[in-house]
Amino acid sequence: MAPKRRSQKLYLPEEVWVEILSRLPVKTLLRFKCVCRQWRTLISSPTFASLHLNRSISNPTRRSILVFDQYEDQFVSFDPVTFSPIKKFNAGLDRVNCFGSEIMCVGSTNGVLCIIDESGRIWLWNPSTRQYRKLPPGINDRSTFLSMGFGFDSVSNDYKVVILGFRYIREGEHGIWVEVWSSNLESWREIKVDYSFRRGISVCDVIVEGSVHWFVMDSSRGSRGRMLVASFDMRTELLGVIPLPESKHNYIFSGFNWNEKFALITCDNPQKYRRIYQVWTIESDSVGKESWSKKFTFELNVGSVAQYRSMLNTVNGKVVLDKGGKLMFYDVETRKMKTVGTHEDEFFPLGAYSYVESLLSIKGFSPLGQDGVNEN
Repeated sequence: MAPKRRSQKLYLPEEVWVEILSRLPVKTLLRFKCVCRQWRTLISSPTFASLHLNRSISNPTRRSILVFDQYEDQFVSFDPVTFSPIKKFNAGLDRVNCFGSEIMCVGSTNGVLCIIDESGRIWLWNPSTRQYRKLPPGINDRSTFLSMGFGFDSVSNDYKVVILGFRYIREGEHGIWVEVWSSNLESWREIKVDYSFRRGISVCDVIVEGSVHWFVMDSSRGSRGRMLVASFDMRTELLGVIPLPESKHNYIFSGFNWNEKFALITCDNPQKYRRIYQVWTIESDSVGKESWSKKFTFELNVGSVAQYRSMLNTVNGKVVLDKGGKLMFYDVETRKMKTVGTHEDEFFPLGAYSYVESLLSIKGFSPLGQDGVNEN
């Protein structure tokens, strides 16, 4: 008689399969929540979401360049190495009537996007998990709205939305009001500031770790409209300004995140096909005084000036430009360029952002299509 076979169970210590699961894509993990109650509890926990986010940040294959295509009302992610399109985030925008039309993306932090629509409503949205939250109305009159930023305070583990607005002081001069929404407090509060400047674009220019930045024009008496960089620290909740560096390369400029520092790109002549760009960063001395430091230069051939529109952003050292229905990607380090888009596949880009997929769920998040939001 053949010996009886003993039933054996494959056993792995919990820390082993936690390590394995934390390295999987979000889409796979959402499916795995149906495997068993234990996995569902684990994958839904904030601790695991934080571990998975750290794994994704350190994994280049989980990071992408996210471009908002205003023509199609969708976000398209691109591989940061090959610049090839990866996926489109349009499920929440074309099937669920919650964001409205004419939306703008304020920024991307840890896999969460901050979005504002034409009515001034503000949304936080995780496209990987398809969860969202509409923020409550703020304190001040939105008719005096200037601009908005979005960022993360890693010390208090708090996601914050900051709004700049203006109030009239006297003829030709106005002051700034600032209010901040905190995901921990789930409320808005006003921050006292004493600055006078103007701002033309409704979203911030650059998000770096723990702070947001804007290019603004000084409107105080005797300033002669000099250009400044305004920054808001998410941890200290302080607003500061610094003048642009003295340089002949000041015809056009753009800001970007360079190794988690705010950096400035200036250019000598916007009419040239080949442009020489200078890169500056803000440094602090031993007593905390801030000044500009020129880091390096690079040359970029934008081709036809008639077709070239603007520099959208620089993401992880990759410059993203809008060239009349096409996207141009330029790697500052390797000096390689790639153009994406054809006559059949044109883009009307309205911003480029660094994106990493995550399981992050902010307090008050609901699945798209629920919590009173109707599907079309």
